[in-house]
Amino acid sequence: MRLVAETKAFKSFAINDLNTSKVIKKNVLKNRSKIKAKITVTSLNASDIYSAQEGYDYVDIDPFGSPIRYALQAMPKVKRGGLLALTATDTAALYGKAKKACLLKYGARSLKTSYFNEIGLRILIKRAEEIANLYERSVKPMFFDVRRHYVRIYLHVSKANTTRSIGYIYQCSKCPNRVMKFSETCSFCGSKNIEIGPLWLDRLFDRGLVSRMLVLAKDEEIKKYLSMLKQEKDSVSYYTTTELASYLAVREKRIDSFGTRTVLNEKGFRYDQDFKKLAEEYKNLG
Repeated sequence: MRLVAETKAFKSFAINDLNTSKVIKKNVLKNRSKIKAKITVTSLNASDIYSAQEGYDYVDIDPFGSPIRYALQAMPKVKRGGLLALTATDTAALYGKAKKACLLKYGARSLKTSYFNEIGLRILIKRAEEIANLYERSVKPMFFDVRRHYVRIYLHVSKANTTRSIGYIYQCSKCPNRVMKFSETCSFCGSKNIEIGPLWLDRLFDRGLVSRMLVLAKDEEIKKYLSMLKQEKDSVSYYTTTELASYLAVREKRIDSFGTRTVLNEKGFRYDQDFKKLAEEYKNLG
């Protein structure tokens, strides 16, 4: 209802929930003066509501747990050029705590690392792309929100794109080093690498969209978040000052020393060059 009332971008909107439709209807009536669009409230199974519609410009799936089985039904009902928003609350699977669940739901191997939330985000996008491909479509991440107990992505749905970037991360089992090209052993310490994925290796958001959002933003906390996101590099994975200090056995350095911070972790930063150079730079910092 906030989306409809505040954006004024929709002529009609359908809200569906099996358990809370009565409460939703009461809220629609209570806020009728603020909502100009036609709103339909139903309590149907997902397959029933999607089968009854020709197509949507925007679909938002926010279930308890994984959104994948709903995305399978919704993807062909999103118009080309439309948006699909997915929220996953089964972070144990995406973040490497429930590895079997991740394999079953998302077809990927996750791992509990310092950058676990980015791994989960990239696995979710990868699975959405695979579902889109079933219908000769592709997705492009426009924006993400990874906080607290959920992973949320906004995807632009378009015709199939064969240049999509899906692959693996090879994380050292002993040190923080990780690479995107296949390697059985770590180039830094020689230990065995662990394969993570497959996952999305392309951009996580649209920088132009974030710039437009920043112009419209009024809340100072939101402005700060968007400003950081706009400056974030497109490289895959991030390091944290804590993991480096622990591994290198040195005093933890200030995050401001690097200038490539990530919104995914208050102590995280992105680094494009190899880990050996990073380790040397970190040790030499004052």
